[in-house]
Amino acid sequence: MDNEQLSVISLNTIADLVPKKFISLADYFGGANNIINADIKELESFGLSNKVAKSIKSLANFEVATKELTLAEKNNIKVLTYLDEEYPYQLKNICDYPPVIYVKGNFDKNDNLSVSVVGSRRPTNYGLMVTEKFCKYFAQNSITTISGLAGGIDTQAHSSTIKNSGRTVAVLGNGLLECYPSENRKLQNEIGEKGVVISEFPLTRKALPMNFPRRNRIVAALSLATIVIEAAEKSGSLITANLACDYGKDVFAVPGPVFSKYSQGPNSLIKQGAFVALSPEDVSEQVPLLSDWVRKNIKKKKKEIVKNLPLISQSSINILKMIQSSATGMSLDEISLKANVNVSEVSAILLDLELNGLIKAMPGQIYIRNT
Repeated sequence: MDNEQLSVISLNTIADLVPKKFISLADYFGGANNIINADIKELESFGLSNKVAKSIKSLANFEVATKELTLAEKNNIKVLTYLDEEYPYQLKNICDYPPVIYVKGNFDKNDNLSVSVVGSRRPTNYGLMVTEKFCKYFAQNSITTISGLAGGIDTQAHSSTIKNSGRTVAVLGNGLLECYPSENRKLQNEIGEKGVVISEFPLTRKALPMNFPRRNRIVAALSLATIVIEAAEKSGSLITANLACDYGKDVFAVPGPVFSKYSQGPNSLIKQGAFVALSPEDVSEQVPLLSDWVRKNIKKKKKEIVKNLPLISQSSINILKMIQSSATGMSLDEISLKANVNVSEVSAILLDLELNGLIKAMPGQIYIRNT
């Protein structure tokens, strides 16, 4: 790393030097290295306290940055500054981008096709069930989920995604060598192995209340849309939703009972104009990049299913394609009529397709695709 990058990492360790202030300083002085090389009076004239100015001057030998990099390498953590090519372009587009991010795991080329799922730390069973359903769909359609690894909805979002073999990104309000809440340590490690865990905070920074609003802006910035599944009227989830709106992203809210305090947040967002999310399809169909992506995946899956079918007749393949293309399913008689195959033969084909796990039989002899 060159001196400019080391300077960025060094300055990022000063807790009172928030991103907006760093960006203003870098613009004024012409870079991070020039900030460190400025004298105390110059720094104070910019509005910094004497304490912060002295802290900046103490960074001149890059000792702090070197320690951070050594500790990161020891723990297989990447340290990226906003000057690096690998730095996520979604973050560069916000006015208060984090100068540094610490990354555990590896970004995938399709992680930009993502949604953030946020909500209460004390959700109801309803909230947990909705999160499970939504994240299963996102995982099955190769849409990355992003959340903040807090308890409740965040935890359910990450866990459900992993359980369904999907990609998930956790954004922390503390350093990557810390864990909050502590009971999520195993989950944090698992996400680091199968997805990505990131933070803008130095490696050993504790989780503090003022860190979480900063964490929320990264959650909002990285995703194409934000979904609020349960939240009180004054909630960090609503901060994420408002930030997403500021960034020009779609905001969705899952409605809930009007008497529940956990529904006040999403119901209020809907009243303000957020999209109603009654199903995960409501999200994927509204966001153009996601709708295109899901359609391509469905076509790909259909081709793979047909390609990997056991040795069956062309009639069976035709019937399977007919059922897969129907959103509401098809009756036995309808299939027989459209396929021009007698009912007894259709029944045998449907039984074979059902035994192979390709379709499902519903009440009333209605057959649907097995998702």
